[in-house]
Amino acid sequence: MLAMDEVESIFDTDFQSDFFSMLRNWHNSRSTDAAWKRVNLALVTSTEPYQLIENLNLSPFNVGEVLPLGDFSMEQMADLNRRHGRPFDPPRLEQLMRLLNGHPYLVRRALYLIASNRITVADLFTQATHDRGPFGDHLRHHLFRLHARKDLIQALRQVILRNRLDDEQLIYRLLGAGLVRREGQSTVPRCNLYAEYFTEHLNG
Repeated sequence: MLAMDEVESIFDTDFQSDFFSMLRNWHNSRSTDAAWKRVNLALVTSTEPYQLIENLNLSPFNVGEVLPLGDFSMEQMADLNRRHGRPFDPPRLEQLMRLLNGHPYLVRRALYLIASNRITVADLFTQATHDRGPFGDHLRHHLFRLHARKDLIQALRQVILRNRLDDEQLIYRLLGAGLVRREGQSTVPRCNLYAEYFTEHLNG
């Protein structure tokens, strides 16, 4: 078993396509080579890099068994809040849910920042979409990854404005990047934080 955590650290390297193609080739070899059948891969990533891997036939992320982790429910967020010493009172916790929609990394970051007294609750909300705010690194990372992909930028704008996108391949890529979610027949931004931030930063 070869387990790789935080493989998103490779996404922005100049060898990322070769590296992930190699992993896909190892996976494909399992069907024809007895030695490769004994090799198992486990890749852990916070988002799936569909918009960065042009040829999905070379991607290791659309084969094998995918074990997705969903967003937190309000009950799960309340439990985490309790474990952090209840830094958010109930109304503010509901406000956090409205902003982040249970996004695991962002919820955990918010709780850590407040519980460790690195920012106040009021400042967390007022600075949420700022580039130097509590989520700035995370938001800029997504913005940078979208920079050269005008098709995805336009698709994300359409989702934000209309809650609709007709191109299934673009939906698939935005879903894989963790930027949107399905809501019935609609495609909507994954959370209000993303909607607000990208509304401001993709207007060019």
